[in-house]
Amino acid sequence: MVDPTAYEFAEDEKADKEFFHLGRFLMLGIDFGLGSYTGGLGETNDPAFYTGAHIIYFFDKSLAFEGRGGYLKHQNISGATAQENILIPINFGFRFYPDIKNAPKPIALANPYLALGGGLYIRQTSTNSALGDTSTNNMGGYFGGGLQFQIYRRHIYLGTDFRYHLVYFDGESSGSPTPPDQNSGNYFTTVFSLTYNF
Repeated sequence: MVDPTAYEFAEDEKADKEFFHLGRFLMLGIDFGLGSYTGGLGETNDPAFYTGAHIIYFFDKSLAFEGRGGYLKHQNISGATAQENILIPINFGFRFYPDIKNAPKPIALANPYLALGGGLYIRQTSTNSALGDTSTNNMGGYFGGGLQFQIYRRHIYLGTDFRYHLVYFDGESSGSPTPPDQNSGNYFTTVFSLTYNF
């Protein structure tokens, strides 16, 4: 008599082998898009152009590790002493790809995923006052999701990604030349990417 659990395991193993043979294993990509603060920081800083890069390593067809770094330069619009606000997010986390083998074709082609992780958010503020420039290291986490469309022979993918970053920025409570409510807020990114699959 055949053990049904062994059969299920064999089917999963076969699916993973097919995925790594025909699909993705290690991916490198470049990112570009838009980043904006929320809360008080959103009221005092313009949205900024996002540039960056990422790496994705697949453990199996459903779970992948992701590392991502970016660079954004915001302009202060509050009329306060701060003139320029640079943000450098360095994030690590995971992508979860749901099983879409029985999904409609448009969904299968989109390769949807959920993203969850955290990391370091380096914030550098340039001023024209006697206080000079400041740099702070802030910890935070993110959640979001995106889509990946194959555009060339299983090697190049075009993606879109939306993430909300929960960050505690230094100066939200005290020790800042601007009011605490102007230093409060989180972060939101809308990113497009070109990714190469090895």
